[in-house]
This record gives sequence, structure tokens and C-alpha cells, in this order.
Amino acid sequence: MGFKTLLLLAAASGALVSAASAAPRQWAKAATGTRVTVGTGNVAVIQPPVAHPDEAPCVVSLYRNAVFGGNNVNFTYTPPASCPGPYATIVLSVDISLNAGIQYDRTGTIWVGGVPFWFGTTAEPSPTQAPSWHFERNVTDYTSTLASAQSGFVLIANYTNPTDTSLITSSATLKFYPATASAPAPRVPDVVIPLNPGGGTVALGNSSSVLNLTTSLPKNIASAAMDVYLQSQSGDEFWYTCVPTALAGELESCGGGTGREGEISIDGTPAGAAPVTPWIYTGGIDPYLWSPIPGAQTLNFNPFRVELSPFAGVLSNGASHTFGLSVFGANNYFSVAGALLLYLDPNTTQVTGSVTKNTLTATPTFTVGNNLVSTASAVKGHVYTTEARNFEIDGSVATSAGTTNYAVKQSINFKNNQYFKVTASSEQQDIEQNTATVVQAIAAGPTKTVTRVTTHTDPLSVMINFAQGPKGNGSQLTKITQNFVDTNVVLDGLTVAAKSYVGNMITTQDRLRFNSSFNITGNSGQASSASFLRTVTGEPCYGLSLTSSEGILTSATPGCQ
Repeated sequence: MGFKTLLLLAAASGALVSAASAAPRQWAKAATGTRVTVGTGNVAVIQPPVAHPDEAPCVVSLYRNAVFGGNNVNFTYTPPASCPGPYATIVLSVDISLNAGIQYDRTGTIWVGGVPFWFGTTAEPSPTQAPSWHFERNVTDYTSTLASAQSGFVLIANYTNPTDTSLITSSATLKFYPATASAPAPRVPDVVIPLNPGGGTVALGNSSSVLNLTTSLPKNIASAAMDVYLQSQSGDEFWYTCVPTALAGELESCGGGTGREGEISIDGTPAGAAPVTPWIYTGGIDPYLWSPIPGAQTLNFNPFRVELSPFAGVLSNGASHTFGLSVFGANNYFSVAGALLLYLDPNTTQVTGSVTKNTLTATPTFTVGNNLVSTASAVKGHVYTTEARNFEIDGSVATSAGTTNYAVKQSINFKNNQYFKVTASSEQQDIEQNTATVVQAIAAGPTKTVTRVTTHTDPLSVMINFAQGPKGNGSQLTKITQNFVDTNVVLDGLTVAAKSYVGNMITTQDRLRFNSSFNITGNSGQASSASFLRTVTGEPCYGLSLTSSEGILTSATPGCQ
């Protein structure tokens, strides 16, 4: 195991974070109500809260002031009797806090009726900083799950010992906003089926590991989709830094390569593909990088929605069907979850149809190469991995309104280019990675054609410079830029009916210092900047920019630039 790998493990254990300075507190309030506190080291959540209708909501508590160890905290959900629906919006509202101390970043999930309502991770505390934060999720698409009483649980698996002492506390509520003339109920899935009916994530250790759900389905499915989460864990946590196993030793890096992709199947037939998002948790590589501004989506993951409507007619044939979720390239391991979303035809008991075209292959093809040069004193050069995947799945679905022809055209373009220079006492690793995913979903119905074009990109730039002095002590300089961009355009015929844009970028750097035993002794030069911009048809624009220095939030500027 090389110098840098040892330091990565040390950093993940929860290094001391700079104490808050005596700078005066200032409040920065964005248009939708998000607050961050300038002059402190508390968690600065840049993502906006969910847009809330003006109508007063009915509030249901899921759990209150739960303290977490290694076990689930169970709860029973009961629908609000005074708000029978329909609903304009349902919002999951979550608060999490840690007391001052040392603790790893921890993974958290909330499950209702087996459906994942939240998947994310936690911020790390310090002996002088007790972080707390609030976030929200729009869970209106899971309305059918919330129509009846359900068992549920929350798990933020946290373990304490004489070193890792900090406890995690959380509360969560659901807010139900009744539909009104000005805020009508949206079209939501009629049936939501969790991929793991009992709830809980499933670990996929390699490419052959599959989360399978076999279930009977309604016979009147008009369209379908699947929400999936693919979280890298354990040996896969830093998958974007890995190299082919044969090169791992000389490059002081993890093996298994960087080729990763989510694969969805129906009855053993390839049915969809999902990109793997390079989330970085708050202990990742260097914990000082992510305080007070965490990485993009770190605390609150976004699922990837896979369009399955071409299969709607086949799924309505009355037989049981098996849905599979796997991660190509998994190398111990990915933690996965998801839910199947079904939209039904209320005017018939039987929908028919067939898949008319499917060019998706079972596994992707990644091209891997290098131009490494080895000498007596160093190994240097590039290791690169690319993928260009294009496929189309078409299906004909006969409903009470007539026949709709679905076409899903998707491209996934992945590239990871790493430069290495490794000597006996130093290592340089520069990474440039991006996954660009474009999905064009066309529904050509009896009266009109609706096209939805969704684009997802997640550029990631990582620079790690590790140097060890003659006495064994040394430093690691890290600079990282994350950028997540999602666009969605809906066309009604040739007319743009709706469009949205979400962009979230963070740039951060820090220099760790360590002794000859690779224990972290301090840091210097921590600085971060982040920006978030969201524009949605019919909603106010949201924008916020943040900066930090030495673990303290130094500015917060609202505005859509």
C-alpha cells in the first residue's frame, strides 16, 4: 500500500477541523429561504429547499430526536386524516446534527414502505464544531406509498469508541400541501414498488452481483420508470482514482479501473443504463476540503431516473416479471437502492404491446490504455479509460386512448484521464473525468407527440500532490473541482412546454501535513468556492454563491447570475 493510499485512509478517520474564528455572524438569505451563517464553520448547505405552495400543509412526524448507533430506528407512518389529498406537493423535511467530537462521515437512509425517501451521507464534526444542517426533498412522486399506513425506518449507521465519540441526532417530517386551483395536483405514479420490499440498501460486490425483484404487476400499465441510487462504498469509494489492477502496485493506487456503469434488466433482457455519480463524502481524500462547504449532493443524493415505458405493454401481460439492478465494474462494493414507478390507464383493465427495437447490450465496453514510462527512479505517464455507448429501445403500447409508440434513445460518454508521476518519496496524480448522459424519450400518441430530452454531466477534476521528507514527515496538496449539471426540456410537438436547468459546482483545495507515522498533524491553505443555479419554468430562479477559508464560511451571495 502506497503513501497516498495510507493517507487517504487516515484522512477518512476524521481529522481535526479548524476552530471557528471570532468573526461576526452574518445571515445570507436566498430567495427561497435557504440560510447559511457567514463567519462560522457550520455546514453550509448550498442546495435550495423545495418550492412550497402557499397553502398551509398538514405535517406528519416520522421520527423525532432519534440518536443513531448501528441499528434501524423504526417508525410507523399514518396518513394525515385532515388532508386526504390530492396533494400539490409532499415535502420530506430532515434535520441532522452531531455533537462536537470526532466521527466518520456516515451513510443515511429513510425508508417508508420499503421505498427509499432519502439516501445521503453526513458531515464530519470536530472537537470544536458541532455541525447541524437541514435539507428537503420533493417526494410527491411517492404519493401512492403515502396513501396508506406504512412501516418505516431510518438508519444512519454510527459507531462510537474512545476515539470516535460524536453522536448523530435527527428528526424528520412529511409536509402535505393540499391541491388548489393555483397549485393543482401533478400527475404522479399510480404504483410505486421498491426494489428491496423490506427496505434497506443492497451491497453489490462485483459486476455479477444483482439486486433482483420478482413481482406481479397491474395489467394496465401505460408507462413506467425506475429511480436508482448507486453509492460507492469501501474499496469502490474512490473508484474515480483507480487504475487497472495490474498497474495498481507501481502507481500506488486502487485496482479495478474506473469503468463503472449501472445496468437495468427486465426478465434478463437489458432495459436501461445509469451513470455512476462520483459523489465525494466529507471525509473523502482530505476532510478539511469539505468543511464548511460539503461536496455536490454529498448530504442528499439525487437518484437517476431510467425510462422503461417501451416495456409497458409487455409488463402488462399478467405474468410475474423480474427487474435487475447491477453495477458493471463494481470492485467491492456499491450500495444500491431504487423503486419502480408505474403509471396506469384508469379506463381499461388490460394494456397490450410489445418491444419493437432494443439495441442495448448487456455490458458496456470501456477502452483502457496507458503510455506509462518506468525508469529506475520514477513511473510517469497517463492511464486513460473511455466509453461511448449509444442505444435505442422502442415499444408499442395499446391503451384505452389508442396506441402510443415509445422510443428511448440514450448516449453515455465516459472519459477518465489520469496523469501519474510516482517516485520513492512523492506522488502526483491528476484526474480529469466526465460522464455525459443524454436521454431522449419520445412518446408518439394518437393525438400528439411528447418528447423529453434530459442531459446529465458530472465533470470532476482532482489533483493530488504527495511529498515525503527525509525524516518521514510530509504533506499532501489536494485540489478538486466538482460540477453537476442537469437539464430537462419537454416538447409538446414542436413547442417547448417546460424546461429546467440545475448547476452545482464546487472548487476546493487544502494541504495536509503528516508525521512519519502518517498521522495527520494539521493543514493549511483551505479554501473553497461553490455556486448553485436552478431555473424551472413557472418558478422563481434560485442562485447562491459561497466561499470559505480555513474552515470558515467567508461569504454568501444570493442571486441568479
